[in-house]
Amino acid sequence: MSNLLFTGGTGFIGKQVLKRLVQGDERLLLLVRSPEKAAAVLSKQGFGGSGAAERIRFLKGDLSEPNLGMNPADYERALQADIVIHAGGPMSITLGNAEAQRTFLEGSRRLAELAARIHEARGLRHFIHIVGYMSPFHDGNVDPEADVFRLDHFMKDEGPYERMKFLADLFIRQQALRHGYPLSVVNPGTVVGASPTGATEQTGGLGILIHAVRKRLMPVVPGGDSHWLPLVANDALAGVIVQLAREAKPEGGTYHVLGRKEAGPTMKELLALISRELAVPAPRGSLPVSLLRSVMRTGLGRVTGIPAESMAFITERSFDTKATEELIGRSESRPLKVTELLPMVVADLDYRLTHPGAAEPEHWTRERKGDLAALVREGLGEPWVIVHGLLSGADDFVPLAEHLHAGTGNPVWLLDLPGFGRSPLLRKERHCLESCAQAVSNAIADSPVPVRLVGHSFGARIVLETAKGAAGAKVGALTLLQPVLHRPKAGALRRALSGPRSTASALLRLLRSGHSGASCCGMAFLRRRRKCRKATLKLSSAA
Repeated sequence: MSNLLFTGGTGFIGKQVLKRLVQGDERLLLLVRSPEKAAAVLSKQGFGGSGAAERIRFLKGDLSEPNLGMNPADYERALQADIVIHAGGPMSITLGNAEAQRTFLEGSRRLAELAARIHEARGLRHFIHIVGYMSPFHDGNVDPEADVFRLDHFMKDEGPYERMKFLADLFIRQQALRHGYPLSVVNPGTVVGASPTGATEQTGGLGILIHAVRKRLMPVVPGGDSHWLPLVANDALAGVIVQLAREAKPEGGTYHVLGRKEAGPTMKELLALISRELAVPAPRGSLPVSLLRSVMRTGLGRVTGIPAESMAFITERSFDTKATEELIGRSESRPLKVTELLPMVVADLDYRLTHPGAAEPEHWTRERKGDLAALVREGLGEPWVIVHGLLSGADDFVPLAEHLHAGTGNPVWLLDLPGFGRSPLLRKERHCLESCAQAVSNAIADSPVPVRLVGHSFGARIVLETAKGAAGAKVGALTLLQPVLHRPKAGALRRALSGPRSTASALLRLLRSGHSGASCCGMAFLRRRRKCRKATLKLSSAA
């Protein structure tokens, strides 16, 4: 049984890696700042009550401190590691120089000291370092004599985050050459959420671009069709890392974990997709990335929330992915292409950016049912499936769902309709009532037992349409709450919402200001008003 020392194990990437590692037999040593907080994070992931949790031991420490900030007993435990996975450090591209050096460069020095002691005493089987796709270093250009702590000229025009992270890459490569242990450097693209939900809690990557499009601050395409933003889902990345960790005779190397440039999407295609999901006009024309970076450095970056450093991730380079493709070919890892997942990713990030810091309801998990985002509470028997109305969303029905679950013990699914909450817009232009009913039908199609279908307000009209269709055999019970079954009168509100975008937007802002923190603030109509307005108008016209 291997002992595996893991930094960053409770992070966005690390949790996906742990999800796979706990299915094996490795003893896992997690270096964390707070064992209590780390235990709470892993408990939410479902590790806390499993037998695998007995193989996880938290080592309290700090990457930048001598002996990694560990007490002598924990440091001795760390010295028993056969494998080291280093994924520690924040995804914060605006880090200052001192903090970036302490986090990345000093952290790598302390970890390399530990690795050298392990290798000298008993042989380190494998060191795996997670860096980034823009690192200039590879297996053939490492200067073993370069002093990384004095390379002031290195990437001097880049931000401290990039500079220090890549100097740490160079330093660990030097140490592996000097001491002779196998080193694998994993260079992922910009990381998004796992399939099938696309839930992306790390909003500082692709979220910066989505924020810019939401706020109409990206009127042009950076670099145009010749540039792209390499992306990878964190479960695909985790599959590569775990496969490397479990290689019997690791050879080491550099692994770019991202799709091929020719497979897309280009920056123009990516921004068009984001704009379509947010129901805003797509950027027109293009400007050189270098020019946009210069503009953002004038202070406009702070005003708009688009750091100049974020432009460094947009590139026209292609990357050598041969080693990664061969590795994936020898395993059951997920493919790297994320295009089909992106609508879910964008919808999820749009929601998170609208509600920063919103707490997830306890005991519920984010899942995907068909093409819809869903909140799911596990149970036994026929699931309750609740569909919200026009001015609402899945999260608003958690209190009702808790009562249903407590009273019956049945599972509960709370669905977000297309264009609301965390669900992407409908892909096809057709009658929206029929399309939404079809989306609900697809969501319940995989249920092994009939469902108890509940619809509120206009959601009642949708579930009624669902029950009348081909999915009717899946509906064991149908409940309509305050149903809207007839075409509403064309009153002033409906005429205003159906009018010019500027009129509707002004009305929505007025509506929003009148709800000041009440439960209505959670309504999807106010959450994602660009998308919800489009969906709402189609639904209201279908009533």
